[in-house]
Amino acid sequence: MVIPINTTYSGSYGRLKIHFNDYLSDSFIKSLLDLDIKDIRLKLYEKSYREDIDKSTALSNDDIEILLTAINRHVVRNSKLALFAVPPPMKSFMKTYVSKWDIETIKAIITSKVIHHEIKSGDGFIMSFRDIPMGIFAGNLNNDDFRVLLEKNDVDSIVNYLLNFGYNYLLKELDEYKKTGDTSMLLSSMDFRYYSDLSERILFYNGDEGLIIKYIKSLIDLKNILTLVKALELKVEYEKIEGSLIENGNFSKQALADIFRSGNVVELLSVFKSFNINDSIDYYKENRNLSLFEVGMRNALFQQYVPVMLSDSASQYIFAYILYAERERDNLRAIIIGKSYNLDSNIIERMLI
Repeated sequence: MVIPINTTYSGSYGRLKIHFNDYLSDSFIKSLLDLDIKDIRLKLYEKSYREDIDKSTALSNDDIEILLTAINRHVVRNSKLALFAVPPPMKSFMKTYVSKWDIETIKAIITSKVIHHEIKSGDGFIMSFRDIPMGIFAGNLNNDDFRVLLEKNDVDSIVNYLLNFGYNYLLKELDEYKKTGDTSMLLSSMDFRYYSDLSERILFYNGDEGLIIKYIKSLIDLKNILTLVKALELKVEYEKIEGSLIENGNFSKQALADIFRSGNVVELLSVFKSFNINDSIDYYKENRNLSLFEVGMRNALFQQYVPVMLSDSASQYIFAYILYAERERDNLRAIIIGKSYNLDSNIIERMLI
């Protein structure tokens, strides 16, 4: 049964359904594989990216930088459209989901301080030392906050500033960083809190959030399995990574421990065999590289859940809209960055979700 959206939000929800037609088709995105960067820019300019490209042109003369900035700007606009349409009970979850862009940016800034690379601030975007956009502002921090973070001289001052926004949990990991100079636990703790918050905030409000809950559980499973695989590859003991495993996935910690102790990476990856990702597992067997497995799993999750969400209730439709925005951004970035490194089109196509 389709549960109608609160009439207060029906206007925003209606606009969202209209804007959905702006998303690029899979065939259009794949057609970009045969073009050079300048032609990709022209093709996107003819679509819904015109305004984003025009505004990004003010920041740079380089086509790659313009396109990456425009793509980031575009996904921000789509995320904001979706958040305006979210009924109050779902607002906390949806804001938590898109806060992944905040975390991506914070991690980039912290890393830049450690490796002594300057990051520049642009119009609403963080730029890497190569002037490629690194993050998107979609959560609790605004542009001014990120500019303040950029001006900080070290990791300690960055973390202390973040305490104003609920990042108190970083203090424990900051002590470890001061002792060892290793940021890995500091950065991974942000991922752990992000996924934990997601699982806590996606609840049954209207009774129509079932598919979203299943999607998040599977996303947590993927995160946990990747953590275990990397631990196996690095010969790290289970006890040392147990605290990094996220609760509320489909697999309990005991089940994950049992699979881990088999010592078999392929067996770990095969817990997702129902998603028809044999090609991705075969690629890992041949190359010992997880990149295509992660892409394959994200694509499998998208294909299994998102089309159904689009045909269901308002809450699921809004979440699917955000997932479409994220997928389009990641695919366009994969093509543009792949082109910038002169990768073969067949290799780039395998990176698409």
